[in-house]
Amino acid sequence: MAKPELQDAIIYTQDGSVLGTVSDASAETKLEVLKSDGNRIWVERNDLSENYGQLTLAEDYTVYSADSVKGDWTEGDVDDTVDDTFPASDPPSFTLGDEGKGR
Repeated sequence: MAKPELQDAIIYTQDGSVLGTVSDASAETKLEVLKSDGNRIWVERNDLSENYGQLTLAEDYTVYSADSVKGDWTEGDVDDTVDDTFPASDPPSFTLGDEGKGR
């Protein structure tokens, strides 16, 4: 279960420097962190530990970032793209075959 008490918590790196502040703690496995430069990254919850009252990331933590995404996507663009996948992403409500026919 997600831990909302991590919301707005400060995250530190192994060398004691501030990585950023948790901006979204609602996900089950990842935290969204707002860095001081304004960029947002996501880190795994299991990469965090509490050391001397500070939330510190493991040395070999994994960062998920949207920095590699090219272009400016709006929420509407994402919604349109998702809508374009319908109905390919949904299974048909029936199956073809001879099930149910007399044998």
